[in-house]
Amino acid sequence: MSQSIGTQTAGGRALPAHALDYVVPAAILLAVMVMLAPVPAGIVDVLLAANLTVSVLALLGALAAKTPLEMSVFPTFLLGSTLMRLVLNIATTRLILTRATTDGAGAAGQVVEAFGEFVAANNLVVGAVIFAIIAIIQFVVITAGATRTSEVAARFALDGLPGRQMAIDTEVQAGSLSREQARVMRQELQSHADFFSSMDGASRFIRGEAVASVIITMVNLFAGLAIGVIQDGMPVSLAIEVYSRLTIGDGLVSAVPALFVSVATGLLISRSSQAVDLSRELGRQFASSPRVLMIAACFLSTLAFTNLPPVPLLSISALLVGLAFISARGKTRHSEVTVQGQSKSQKSGGISEVVETITGDDRVLVELGRQLVSLIAGKQAPLLDRTARLRHELASDLGLMLPKIRFCDDFSLPDNAFRVSILGESLVEKEIPKNRLLAVPVTDAVLNLDGIDSTNPLNGRRTIWIDAGLSNTVSTADVSLLDAAGVITLEIEAVARLRADELLTHDDTARLIESLKVSQPALVEEFVPNVLKISHIHRVLQSLLREGVPIRPLSTLLELMADHAELAGNVTQMTEQVRLGIAKTICRRARNKFGKLVVVEMAEALHQRLRIKIEETVQGNAIRSSREWARVAAEVRRATRPTIERGGVPVLVVPSNVRAATRQVMAVHYPLATVLSEEEIAGEKGVEVFATVSVELAAAA
Repeated sequence: MSQSIGTQTAGGRALPAHALDYVVPAAILLAVMVMLAPVPAGIVDVLLAANLTVSVLALLGALAAKTPLEMSVFPTFLLGSTLMRLVLNIATTRLILTRATTDGAGAAGQVVEAFGEFVAANNLVVGAVIFAIIAIIQFVVITAGATRTSEVAARFALDGLPGRQMAIDTEVQAGSLSREQARVMRQELQSHADFFSSMDGASRFIRGEAVASVIITMVNLFAGLAIGVIQDGMPVSLAIEVYSRLTIGDGLVSAVPALFVSVATGLLISRSSQAVDLSRELGRQFASSPRVLMIAACFLSTLAFTNLPPVPLLSISALLVGLAFISARGKTRHSEVTVQGQSKSQKSGGISEVVETITGDDRVLVELGRQLVSLIAGKQAPLLDRTARLRHELASDLGLMLPKIRFCDDFSLPDNAFRVSILGESLVEKEIPKNRLLAVPVTDAVLNLDGIDSTNPLNGRRTIWIDAGLSNTVSTADVSLLDAAGVITLEIEAVARLRADELLTHDDTARLIESLKVSQPALVEEFVPNVLKISHIHRVLQSLLREGVPIRPLSTLLELMADHAELAGNVTQMTEQVRLGIAKTICRRARNKFGKLVVVEMAEALHQRLRIKIEETVQGNAIRSSREWARVAAEVRRATRPTIERGGVPVLVVPSNVRAATRQVMAVHYPLATVLSEEEIAGEKGVEVFATVSVELAAAA
């Protein structure tokens, strides 16, 4: 049973339902009262002002909405606003016909009188012409266009609904969409179809209101003249002046809000389904080309030599020239530079990549401040060379080809700042100190330099921003000095490794399988898709990448997955079995430069507490609550700090049956930690237990 959510008081009692719950019923009852009972002119003024306010809010809301579904209540609002205006027409008509003889131009209130005098320039002919123009624009232009647009949008939305739903079902079956994602997409599709079908009917309200407003205006005028001349004995000239002024004022006070709502309707139903800001898109599409702006400026300048007034033409022409200049200087604002896996020249060692403009894949987005744009511009473009090298290194190390990196400038950032986003989520936003280089230790040497402390995002080691003038005094054998391009590349690598699992898409996995099929066709044909679906392979590869485990050679991983195909429904358990098959590779990556595997263990009491905290789920082991384990993670961080400072990898060893769950805890509180199982390091030589973590935790419930 649905109920309103009350407001909690200090004493703990819930107040009645929210006041907003009563707004709509109260408005409907008020409308009925206004239709049935006479309303004083003062109250009518308030209602007319409220009507104008609501229409302005509707127009601004339609302009601000990024998608039509952000105003999904708009069809119902159209009915309510139309009813409100018609009810107010009834109220003002009653006042005009009953009080015009005695009160004159103020019979229907000050708002109607003001519209009749100010908007109509205190001229009946001007007012009548303005009202006629507004009525024609609303009825012939906006309403007719909005009605036709809503018809077409509704038809296409409904006709395409079955096909889109089938496409979603296909993606779910292929494993590229989860059931929850599919459910959300189906809801969006249904909401989209419901909205446009409702707008198809609601647009008729506007069209009917446009006709009704003209009829009501005629009724006010002729009925008023009849009452004033025949019933009240007013002179014809006086009756025409009074009733015409009131009628024009009433018509305008109703037509202007109706026009706003009509425009809002047209704006909503003519928008695309993509989430874009209307103002920015208009500026990007119409004013982003300096050539177009210059041609328009030349055209206006040419017109200035005709009989047309030169001042406005030349003023606008100068404005366009200025916009063209600004657009040319910020040319990269809306251009998107991507790095692809092809070499640019032999001088760059065969690893620099072709830069091209695209508009598609933006899984990895790097936004640069004004002073950093030069890193991707010109022939040098050092950042492009660095990221090209990075993509090859990641492909060689992890087996994952980093998606095309899209670069663009964002002048809202500080001049020396940059932002790195993965899949639309901003993960890094930093500012590079001016005239400084980042000193990054490459050995186990401890930095002893003057500067600004920082942290290496890849391994957590201490780094220092030093003055660029001191670069010659630093030993490059122990320290690597990174300029702006190097720092940005370092941050890109860190977030790419952190989110590598998210960057591997279902299509990427399918392409990897197809590539493997070229070299080992028998292996692929035997196992895919007869034994393993691509969706199962994709999820296991994601699980490996999530912990920094390489997904190459793929043939070995595929054979290991096929050996445990019965676990395909449980990604966690299958991943654990695959890890055991490549345990030597995992352990080798965790060793320090001396070949030692330095690890931290958990006390037996913590092992027992972990076992208690684990619940078996469809996906494997999961922690019920990781809040208290933040203390454990903090203790692991403290224990592994010396290992990190010596350039090693922080490694935590736990029993096999709690390894996956422990990694869940560490991923939240200490993502740099590598979690290995006792079974994975069994038989490994050179294992050194550096510390044992023991933390007092609350007893299990």
